[in-house]
Amino acid sequence: MEIFVPILSLSAITFILGLAILWASKKFHVNRDPLIDTLTAMLPGVNCGACGYPGCAQFAENMVKKRDPSKICPVGGSELSYELGRLLGIKLDEAKPVVCVALCNGSGKTTKFLAEYKGIRDCWAAMQILPSLKQCGYGCVGLGSCVSACKYGALKIKDGLIVVDDQRCIGCGLCIVKCPQGVLKMTEKREKKFLVACRSEDKGAATRKYCSNGCIACGLCVKACKYGAVKVENFCAVIDDAKCVSCGDCVAACRMVKCIHLTEYDIKPVPVKPEEKTPGCPSCPVNCAGPAGHEPGPPPGKAG
Repeated sequence: MEIFVPILSLSAITFILGLAILWASKKFHVNRDPLIDTLTAMLPGVNCGACGYPGCAQFAENMVKKRDPSKICPVGGSELSYELGRLLGIKLDEAKPVVCVALCNGSGKTTKFLAEYKGIRDCWAAMQILPSLKQCGYGCVGLGSCVSACKYGALKIKDGLIVVDDQRCIGCGLCIVKCPQGVLKMTEKREKKFLVACRSEDKGAATRKYCSNGCIACGLCVKACKYGAVKVENFCAVIDDAKCVSCGDCVAACRMVKCIHLTEYDIKPVPVKPEEKTPGCPSCPVNCAGPAGHEPGPPPGKAG
């Protein structure tokens, strides 16, 4: 009979604690807007942080609470921005597709190395020994710290140089913070993109000695551009995308054959969905879970 005493005691304690937990859950329950879960399910779910928040769930929660039209998901593109704006009852800023580019074209065949590195395949680890494995102190280290950060297989090392697969890159930016040299940057995707694949700040005479693809700041590209889109800063040419019309005159004028190069991107058009009225929201031209009478933003390419 004595054996039942501890069993009953523990059962009574468990029952009381269960009631306490139930009461606490009711007492301190916080109502959650179901729209947060709806938006979270629509987002890519990569938790890349390109939107400025730690993950997609935090982005969705912020959008529901603040409804800030300037906050967008770069990875989702224009179509997702339209869908999110439709549900939130606002017009979000257009999400322009972005892609990662490398500001270095100094491969093992075109640049000179200071030493042969044998150790952990990590750029940060190698730079604890030498500031740079190449004579150029601004170029790609080529050991793939950025490659390990990319979840989509968009980066690879080829002949000591980072190569970006623009078909796989979604523009999340995870690789940017992993590069110790600042070689990688995000840029807007355009059908034709001209890029100065160099960021050396050494004088032209020094750059010419260690890299056959580096910018020597000769200024010929600046003179050739009729639109003022090219300028030389810190002994390196820079192209202003806002002014560049992709004419290609700078490439023709460049003395270093592969310093400025053209990349052509496949820009997929945003599909326009057929219009249909929804009884639950008569003011919206497409299916909408928002309140009746709100003002949704028009789809991309259409006037408001």
